[in-house]
Amino acid sequence: MSQASPVDIEGIYKDYISKKNEKNRAERYVGKEEYYHASSTGSCSRKIWFESIQKATPTDEPDNRAQRLLRLGTIVHDDIQNALLQYNVTIHSNKEKENNIKEKETKFLVEKEIILPTLNVRGFYDLVTLASEKVYLFDFKTMASYTWSRKFGHNKDPNPSRLHEMQLGTYGLAVKEEFGRLDGMYLCYYKKDDSRLKTVPVAMTYLGYAESYWRDINKEHKLGIPMFKEGISPAYPWMCNYCQFKTLCSPVNLK
Repeated sequence: MSQASPVDIEGIYKDYISKKNEKNRAERYVGKEEYYHASSTGSCSRKIWFESIQKATPTDEPDNRAQRLLRLGTIVHDDIQNALLQYNVTIHSNKEKENNIKEKETKFLVEKEIILPTLNVRGFYDLVTLASEKVYLFDFKTMASYTWSRKFGHNKDPNPSRLHEMQLGTYGLAVKEEFGRLDGMYLCYYKKDDSRLKTVPVAMTYLGYAESYWRDINKEHKLGIPMFKEGISPAYPWMCNYCQFKTLCSPVNLK
């Protein structure tokens, strides 16, 4: 017969993640609640209304297991960014020693804030690479086996969501505005089950798609809370199962 653990490791870790999430929220969003979140590009219009217009308290937070999975994604994300920053320092240091000059160009820019005032959107891009006067944008995503197989396996999803591409398009608008050019966009996927990495290009047409999306969101929200409309609210039916405002959004609770 198994004996109960003398230490509540799950509970302690739950508390740790909760405090980390709250710290991140406070640092990133408190005092700037008037902006839409760039990470919500392509999402359900109603969800964005509750999040950014009504500023509602979430009614359906992820359970403990889901919180740990999200934390795992954050850890991988941070690790890759730290590797890029270390590479920055190493390369610049070597060039200074070899050429006896100070390297002025920054190889990698990571986790930088972006603001698009005309669209009322704010967020943080993962990586911008500056090389040979060209500007490239990357975003990191973690995936579980099933999602990976539906994207890269033999049984691909015939109608995949384009949320990642739309989100990258929003960051791309800001990067292009900041640097005066944008030469390419990429999504870097990390498979959590076996640590595979795969980087895929994203069409520059998503810049236009993202801009149109946010213009439509701004117009729709000026009219009040969006009605239920397939393809817009929700953008994809499966999104309702994971929405932090699922209970609040229910027609019963809105009467």
